[in-house]
Order: sequence, then C-alpha cells, then structure tokens
Amino acid sequence: MEGSNMQKTTELDKACLILNKVDGRDGLGKNLYETISRLTPSVSVELIIRDLRRKMTLLTWRDDELYGPGWHVPGGVVRFKEKLICRAEKVLEKEIGVKSAKISGPVGHHEIFNSERDKRGHFISFVYNVVLYSGLKHTEKISNDKIYAGDWRWFSVCPDNLIPNQEELRQYINADY
Repeated sequence: MEGSNMQKTTELDKACLILNKVDGRDGLGKNLYETISRLTPSVSVELIIRDLRRKMTLLTWRDDELYGPGWHVPGGVVRFKEKLICRAEKVLEKEIGVKSAKISGPVGHHEIFNSERDKRGHFISFVYNVVLYSGLKHTEKISNDKIYAGDWRWFSVCPDNLIPNQEELRQYINADY
C-alpha cells in the first residue's frame, strides 16, 4: 500500500513540474482547462446585456456537449491575473462583436454546481449589467429559420429554454428596467 501511495506522489510531482511551466494568462487550452476544472471551481463573468430603450435582454444560443441546446447569458472564464472587467470586455467583443459598452458591477454573483458532471461542473460567477453604447448591426443574429451556436436574440422576458445551469440568472433577465 505504501509503495502505491509513493508512486502516486511521484506522478503528481512530475505533473506539477510540467504545469509549473504553463502561463495561464493566455488561457490553458481546452484539454488542460477541463483537466483542471475537475480539481477546482472556475471563476467566470456573466453579462446581462440590456437594451434599455426597448426593455430587452440579449441572450446567445448554446448547443454543445456540456449544456445541450438552449439560450444562455454570454460569459467567460477569467484567466490567471486577468481582471473581471477585462474578461467582461473580451466576452462582449468575442461573442457579440461589441467593443464599447457601459459595464456595471458586479451586480451579483451565483454558483453553478453540476453534481452529475466531472469536468466544468463548478463555477463561481460574477454578474455584470451591460448597456451597449451603440446598436448592433442587426437586431438579431439568427441564420435563416434554424438557430446555430453563437446566434443571439433580444428577449423581453426570459425564454423557457434557458440552459439549466443559468436558472439563477432568470431573476436578472426578468428584472425591471
């Protein structure tokens, strides 16, 4: 038994030596991030993007192996030594194509805990309110009649098919303006 524990310790020490060479500020890549997400919670930002004039909230369509199909609040995992607000700005640019907005917050936080999943199953998320400085090029980004991952749409109330892990965010989506 003691030899088995010693071998395990040696393997972990080798893994640590390799990981000590990784600079997480540029992201970890999918495989390494998913491995690490099995060991510790991830910190993320989630953006409640509002059109105050029309009293609507922007959601994006997600359809992947982890969450399946459904609408979700845009967000992203914070990189090592990255400020929360910087991640919020990068999410806006990457997911919506917007470089200027009024970002307020965090206005809240929530914890995503999925006991059925062994990877990417625990997040501590900071929620931000976002008001766009200028309108988007298109009122909606929907490809024909079919919705694809990454498409977005404005909603006056939260749709029923919000991804389950973001149910706690329904309160922000349906909040009074």
